[in-house]
Amino acid sequence: MVTTQEEKLEVLQTKLQAFIQDELLPFEQEHGLNAEDDIPMEAIRWARKRSRELGFYGINLPEKYGGQDVSLKGLCMFKEELARSGAVLWGQVIGEIGGPLRIGQMLESFTPEQIEKYVMPVVKGEASCCFALTEPNAGSDAFAIETTAVKDGNDYILNGKKHFISAAPYADFAIVIAKESQEGEKERITAFLVDKKTPQHSGFELGDIQVPLSGERIHAELNFNQCRVPAANIIGEPGKGLLLGLKRINTNRASHAAGFIGMAQHLLNLSIEHAKTRVQHGRPIGDFQAIQHMLAEMATEIYAAKCMVYDVVEKIDQGKEDRAGTSMAKLFASEVNSRVADKAIQIFGSKGLVKGHPVEKMYRSARMYRILSGTSEIQKNTIAKALLKG
Repeated sequence: MVTTQEEKLEVLQTKLQAFIQDELLPFEQEHGLNAEDDIPMEAIRWARKRSRELGFYGINLPEKYGGQDVSLKGLCMFKEELARSGAVLWGQVIGEIGGPLRIGQMLESFTPEQIEKYVMPVVKGEASCCFALTEPNAGSDAFAIETTAVKDGNDYILNGKKHFISAAPYADFAIVIAKESQEGEKERITAFLVDKKTPQHSGFELGDIQVPLSGERIHAELNFNQCRVPAANIIGEPGKGLLLGLKRINTNRASHAAGFIGMAQHLLNLSIEHAKTRVQHGRPIGDFQAIQHMLAEMATEIYAAKCMVYDVVEKIDQGKEDRAGTSMAKLFASEVNSRVADKAIQIFGSKGLVKGHPVEKMYRSARMYRILSGTSEIQKNTIAKALLKG
């Protein structure tokens, strides 16, 4: 019988490892899934359904929503495990891409009606959502957003554009951050639930699919053209929209950092295997000191990043807010991931330069993460402000 949180996490992690090896990776191989192609919705639905059956989908949610109320540490452990697997559908297993991870930290902000209409379909894997803040002229400067929401009777009219919104191609609705204005009042930033446009009602229109370095087709524009949204779709209080993003910032950066560690570990594992099997001058290249040193440096940096990430995760789980520590973890883990990817390319040589090779693909992905979820420079700003304030 499982009696402690640590034992519970250990059992769940073992169960997750078995699912990855026995079901997820074989399914992807059987269906020829490639992260740089359009992923069929049938495959996504299978991953969500099977993951929910096994208790992984929405594992971070409270039990009353079908989750297992795991700690941030547990969530990071599972995300690291999934990223380390190299699975194409890894983001669907715990609801990273358009699933419960997008809304789990905001549950207390939704009304009962919003939970029934929007939250529960996502929790059950029946619908997808995205969080739409970034715009062409507003990235790190969230206050620069230009999407507007103007009151019109019991509705609001939204106009503007969001871009590079992850999970947008799959989203049935979006959590949209907009500048709300009423006659005679100061502008304020408010969050709205906005449905995708259908013949039955107004909503956002999916714009261009924006394919980054990684080649993944999971980011897109959202266009709002006289989009009518009921006032009942405001999340939380009017004018408190950015607080929703701030609520997510610490846990998101920590969990992203855990994913970077998993990805770096996968690169290291591939490099070790290659060093053992690639023969030059009559010997495996792992016999050469130059290769040994690169592997040692990769492993050391991954270990250091892991210690940093889980140290700050423990603090967050204890209720301590450590924005500087979280920024350090995200900064260091993303930079380590890039350095590990670079060394992996070097170890594989020309083979690792071929487009589509696993390390070539991960090299491109690793470069993105020094920008996404807050650039390295923004993390340094946060760290420096905390140092100077102290």
